[in-house]
Amino acid sequence: MKKLLSIIVLFIGFTANAQMPGMSGGMGNMKNMKDPKLGRVFGKVLDATTGKPVEYASVQVLWFSKDSLLGGGLVKENGDFAVEGLPSFGQVRVKVKFIGYKDYLQKVFIVPPDKVDQDLGNIKLQLDDKLLKEVDVVAEKSAVVLSIDKRTYNVDKDLSVKGGTAVDVMKNIPGLTVDADGNVQLRNQSPMIYVDGRPTTLTLQQIPADQIERVEIITNPSVKFDASTTGGVLNVVMKKNNKPGYNGMVMAYVGTGDRYGGMANLNIKEGAKWNFSLMYSYNQAINNTKGYTKRTQLDSGIATGFFNQDNKTQMMNLFNFGRLGIDYNIDNRNTISLNGMIVGGQFKTNDVQSYKGGVYALDATSNGYQINDQKAAFQNYNAQVLYKKTFPKVGKELTVDANYNYTNSKNGYLFTRNSNTYIGLLDTTYTDPTFYQKNVGSTTADQYIFQADYVNPISDTKKFEAGIKSYYKRSTSANNTSVASGTEDSYQRDSIMSNRYVIDDMINAAYVNYSAKTFWDIGYQAGLRFEQSYYKGNITDKNQSFYYNYPSTSNDILKSLFPALYFSKKLKKSQEIQLNFSRKINRPNFFQLMPFVMFADKQNYRIGNPQLKPEFKNIAELNYNKIFSKGSYLASGYFRYEEQPITDVAYPSPSDPTVLVNTSINGDNAVRYGMENTFKWTFWKNLDWTINANAYYIYIKGKVVATEPEVKAEGYAWNAKTTISYKFPKNITLQVNGNYESPKILLLGVAKEIYSMDISLNYMYQTKWIFNATLSDVFNTRRMGTHYETPYYNQDLSRRRESRYFRFTVTYLFGKMDASIFKRGKQMKGMGGQEGNQDGLDFK
Repeated sequence: MKKLLSIIVLFIGFTANAQMPGMSGGMGNMKNMKDPKLGRVFGKVLDATTGKPVEYASVQVLWFSKDSLLGGGLVKENGDFAVEGLPSFGQVRVKVKFIGYKDYLQKVFIVPPDKVDQDLGNIKLQLDDKLLKEVDVVAEKSAVVLSIDKRTYNVDKDLSVKGGTAVDVMKNIPGLTVDADGNVQLRNQSPMIYVDGRPTTLTLQQIPADQIERVEIITNPSVKFDASTTGGVLNVVMKKNNKPGYNGMVMAYVGTGDRYGGMANLNIKEGAKWNFSLMYSYNQAINNTKGYTKRTQLDSGIATGFFNQDNKTQMMNLFNFGRLGIDYNIDNRNTISLNGMIVGGQFKTNDVQSYKGGVYALDATSNGYQINDQKAAFQNYNAQVLYKKTFPKVGKELTVDANYNYTNSKNGYLFTRNSNTYIGLLDTTYTDPTFYQKNVGSTTADQYIFQADYVNPISDTKKFEAGIKSYYKRSTSANNTSVASGTEDSYQRDSIMSNRYVIDDMINAAYVNYSAKTFWDIGYQAGLRFEQSYYKGNITDKNQSFYYNYPSTSNDILKSLFPALYFSKKLKKSQEIQLNFSRKINRPNFFQLMPFVMFADKQNYRIGNPQLKPEFKNIAELNYNKIFSKGSYLASGYFRYEEQPITDVAYPSPSDPTVLVNTSINGDNAVRYGMENTFKWTFWKNLDWTINANAYYIYIKGKVVATEPEVKAEGYAWNAKTTISYKFPKNITLQVNGNYESPKILLLGVAKEIYSMDISLNYMYQTKWIFNATLSDVFNTRRMGTHYETPYYNQDLSRRRESRYFRFTVTYLFGKMDASIFKRGKQMKGMGGQEGNQDGLDFK
């Protein structure tokens, strides 16, 4: 019966085409077969409860038997929609969707001539109560969203980072700390930086804050992430365009310390197929800071000499950042994305060191100054191809991506030192010849990454995940150092400081992950990751090489397996508890391994340790999350047992006890545990408050010098961070950020306390203009320092990354909702410039 009906309908269709006005015989049929897309559906979309138009709801027309997209558009302000260019014959499905409403689906049979142009009437969308609750959350994003497996920090809600970099963002995220060099720590560990779910070669200082949508903080990553994520993961999610039509922003800022910069961003979404994004930013800053070093040399507890140094430093940083993204939806379930990124930068540093030292036994003192001028520049190019396939089963997907990154950097420095020495026993003053040391260096690196991930929800409570990854990086570097005494005409190559090296780094990985629910509705996730790692560094001009390879034998197989196990249980009254375990690895890098001098001044130099081994970390966490009507509370207890931990130490040089040798060693073991609490609350309607506090214990022991006794250090430390935001009338918002870090234990000393406060004021005018003023480090107190007490010396050191500054930012937002702007341009041109709205997609 169905076959007979199809034959009859098909016959009617061909007969109708043959009899359409303006066509005759076979020529009319042939013409229509060449251009069969004459179908059109139209109607009005209304709220079923209020009867009001549902503006911007999406309308899609699909083939009846498959998900190929035939056309689509958006509902106009008055509720009308029209989709043209559909096939003249056939059965299709019309799907209407809008967030907060249940999807609407209607079957339509297009038959010429009477049913080519069909009015679907008033389509009434029913509210979806479940989705509406989610909409309430999305409509007004919180700065911090707490969940059991991660914390999400929405950067748009942070007023103080506008015009800044990702480093400024990290300073305000609960649970994170930033040191004098811009390095971030999470629970006193160094997290791995990801961008859009993938590891990156970019530093945080190279990423513009205004291009970041959110930062996800994952304290104990699953096996989907690299086994080297010992300190957790900071996933920087960049802004993406999901709005039809075009939109963008133009931003400019100016501040003290020669801070100025800007950014322009343009996004275009054409129909249901194409999505384009283009962005460029520029920023520059000059920081003037001061620091000091105060050291007392010891021998059997008796002071034998001293060394004091004051630093005045000026640092200039300049960055350019460009990004291009193209997404093409092959069909509803297949998407390919092309992404390109270019980053460039320059650094200039002038450091004036005034010093004075002495040896008591000789009644000798020396004083002088050293000027360190350093320059560096880099270019980073990145290209990515990403393919994503989804399936009819919700949540089932396959992603495959290939990534290539090329880096080219150059650096150079000139150290100039002048000094005088007075020897009291001889009552004689010596003027030392001017000392010069210069370096010219360069590095190139090629990095290749291939990754594939597969997710299959077996049922509502069971899910299987698997993936593979291959990583390879080759770096080639050259450093040429020369020294001179008296005049710059007498430069000679320093064979110890000069070197040329090639590094090969390769990691191949595979993982499986399975999650389900067991008795008492307890959810669990069990995963295993295998990583084969190979690392080799060749010092080509010294015929030296160092490498490691895991697993190289069957005895090393356990060093390449990294399991993870997670349990979770949802309790009554919006509560959830989670327990997780994982094992991870931290591999030593080239500079920690290679036994050559990498930097030096009058009293310090650094050298690698070729005997350094990877450290393994066993991590456990217990998390509790409670959601209130006006806020949330997240508590985390964590424990880490570290095997042969890599630790930075300093000890007197055997040839000259007044000079400190800085290197890395493997400690015997280390234990760290702590408790972190994050509390977020909304008072009334306009006041938001977030506070984070982390208290932890450290125990570590090891040998600083092989011939010396073992040393150990233990103690408690804590840090706290708070953000208060208040919304005044007329779109004015005030934000205050404060943080405090207590002194914390080091192997041979203690890091000094750090505290600071930032304040920002934001004003939005007519939803298009945003004005922001930020004062960073209000009381000019953000200073890092260390204190060491060892058998050989006592030392205090203090320095800063930046001093207090003021920044003013202006942002202009623009855009137009239009689902097919390129198509519209062609239509307007074909109409001779006349206004028209036949496609029903023109939105003001």
